This record gives sequence, structure tokens and C-alpha cells, in this order.
Amino acid sequence: MSINSIEILDCTLRDGGYLNDWEFGENAIKSILKNLTKSGIDYIELGFLKQCEYCKEKTFFPLISDIEYLLKNNQKYTLMINFGEYDIQNFSECNNKNIKIRVAFKKHNQNEAIKYINFLKKLNWDVFANPMNTNTYTKEELKSLIVELNKIKPYGVTIVDTFGNMYENDVIQIFQFIDENLDKEISIGFHSHNNMQLSFSNAKALLKMNFNRNLIIDSCLYGMGRGAGNLCTELIIKYLNDNINKNYKISPIISCIENNVKKIYEEFPWGYSTPYYIAAIYNCHPNYAGYLVKQGLSDEKINTILSNIPQDKKTSYDKVYIEKLFK
Repeated sequence: MSINSIEILDCTLRDGGYLNDWEFGENAIKSILKNLTKSGIDYIELGFLKQCEYCKEKTFFPLISDIEYLLKNNQKYTLMINFGEYDIQNFSECNNKNIKIRVAFKKHNQNEAIKYINFLKKLNWDVFANPMNTNTYTKEELKSLIVELNKIKPYGVTIVDTFGNMYENDVIQIFQFIDENLDKEISIGFHSHNNMQLSFSNAKALLKMNFNRNLIIDSCLYGMGRGAGNLCTELIIKYLNDNINKNYKISPIISCIENNVKKIYEEFPWGYSTPYYIAAIYNCHPNYAGYLVKQGLSDEKINTILSNIPQDKKTSYDKVYIEKLFK
């Protein structure tokens, strides 16, 4: 492992957008991008590619061309696609290798998602495969996925702790299994949620391992994210500076948090909470907890409801189902 093999991907403008409906405002978007670039963050996720009307105030983008005015030379960027939400015919041949595409998909969409990723790869795009709820895959399922991905060689494969319920041993075991089976030229990523206050410790556990490939860790400014939030960018870059001789600049991050992110926090607070902890321990989609919190239910009542959601309803949020269950 070398210091050059560890990189940070800040996804504030994408994952943080679940809180404010991605309406950061054009000035704030530019300010966040400017400060993340000044800090030396390796990748900045600009938002979602999505079938929508373009609005400069939001971090939804219907076309790649919509982001071009935001880009700076030599900075690497990513855009996320939730599989099934963006028409692949909108893509043409890649003409900017500093832009990477991340495709998030659920297990039952795996085969079609792999075809989608392969299509993008043939257009010369660097693509990440982000299998949601990676810890719900059996070894056989994960091996099958890796075999298919090795054939097309995406830029990266991300371990996604969708519900924030992975312990250190879970992260290590999944990483080791992927590392042993995945082509060594493919990067491994890690995206975590902080439902059980484990994002930082799980990231540190990965960083202490021996590996001979690129590792990309997702984080957000001030941990911004739905519910319990995500790994804090400011925490992980300070750790890397102090322990792995990285040289990220902290001051631009502090400025960005103070001038942009805390304003959002005041209106849409996030952070550790019992309801999102409950969702994590029962392996439930966090939106179930969010819905029940808005109904004013006690933690005890939320615990009762979430503990009784059947397995086939847990991992994909079903608003109609939870509304009926609540009534």
C-alpha cells in the first residue's frame, strides 16, 4: 500500500442532497466545489444524472454537458446514476476522462446493470459499479458479480453499506473477498452510512489493511446525509494526513462547512438518532424510519413497527406499505 493508492471521494452534493432535495443553490454549489478542489480532495461527486429539467440551483443533471461550466482542469469528478433512472441513449463517446460515472443498482437488477455498465465502458467512460447493500450478498452471489465485472473491467467496484449496519469484521471480510477475486487493476471503493456511529471506525479498519490496489473512500462535509448521515470528510482527511502522510488542506473544508453546510444543517438537521439506529439493526430502508419520525411516533413504537416488517419489504422503501402499516 502506498499513499497514492488511497483516495477520497466527497459526495456531499449528491448524497447530501437527499436532505434538501438537491437544491443547494448555484452559488453554494460553486463554493463547495471551489473549496473541495482547494483542499485537494481526489474526486468530487457533482450529483445525479437523472431524467429531469435542468436547474442550476440543483445537483440533478439531465445531460453531461450541463456540468461542463462547473469543471476545473485536473480535478476528478463523478456523477451517480441510480440504475433505471437514466436513459443510456443520452450518452455519447467520453471526451473528458476526469469525469467518472457511478452506477448504483439493487441485487435483483444486477444483470441489466452490468449490461448498462458494459455499454458505458464501450463508450470509453470510466465506470464504478455500486452494488447496494453489498453485505446482503452471499459469497456465491458476490463471486458471481465479480466474475461478470472482471470481464468488462470497470474503473471501480464500491462496497456500499446502504443501511449503515456493517461492523468492522463485516467490512474487512467483504473487502478481503473482493480483493482476492477482483482484477487488480480495478479500484475498490467504500461508501458507508453512520446509523450505528461506525463510518469512521470502519474506514480506519480498511486503511490498516494490506492491499495492492487503489482504495477510494466516500465521505461528506460535516457528514451531511439522510438520517444519521455519512462519514465526515473533515475527519477522514485529518486521519489520512496524520497517519498516512497525505496532504489534504483542512482550512478550505472548515470554511465550506461554516459558510455552506451548517446553513443547510440548521434547516435540515442530520446525525445519529435512535430511529435510524433501529432501522439499521432490522436491516430496513432508512426512509421507513424517516416516515415514522414525521408521524411523531415514539422510539418504542418505531421499534415495534420496524421489527415486524417482513423480509421482502425491508430493503426497498414502499411508501404505500408503510402508510397502511402506520394506519
